[in-house]
Amino acid sequence: MLLLLVLSAAGCGYRFTADSGTRLPAGQTVWVPFFKNATVYANGSVALKRAIFDQFAEQRGILPAASAEQADLILEGTLTGYGAGVVSYSAADKAREYRLTITADIAVRQRGAAKDSAPLWRGTLSAWQDYPVAATIELQRSNEDAALTAASRKLAQQLIWSLEQQY
Repeated sequence: MLLLLVLSAAGCGYRFTADSGTRLPAGQTVWVPFFKNATVYANGSVALKRAIFDQFAEQRGILPAASAEQADLILEGTLTGYGAGVVSYSAADKAREYRLTITADIAVRQRGAAKDSAPLWRGTLSAWQDYPVAATIELQRSNEDAALTAASRKLAQQLIWSLEQQY
């Protein structure tokens, strides 16, 4: 019975990702110029850039480069979506929780690659984070900012995983 279970799991398409052969090597540097922002939320691109630097450093030991010329990886992107909507209501039919969703188009190139050459990785990523309704507008903005930080971290993690699948 156990053998049947193991054999069926082996053929189902599940696999481990980002093993030591596909992980981004530590000690590299990344350059992220200012993210373009196609949304009306000004802080979105700043939060996303910060999250990308943080996640590359925390998860893979890849540090920010001083310039594009000194970087091993060059990341360019546009924040294309930023939205918040109600996801749950109270019994009194009042908003109880919002969901903030961000979307970005990102391309990653290796140093020395021509601008018109195919990138190492290109894609659109999206992430979301729920946050509670607050009693005041100041607290509501604070909750939304915290959700933006969390969603940006999730998107940065997705970027690392996606990039490692192509590395």
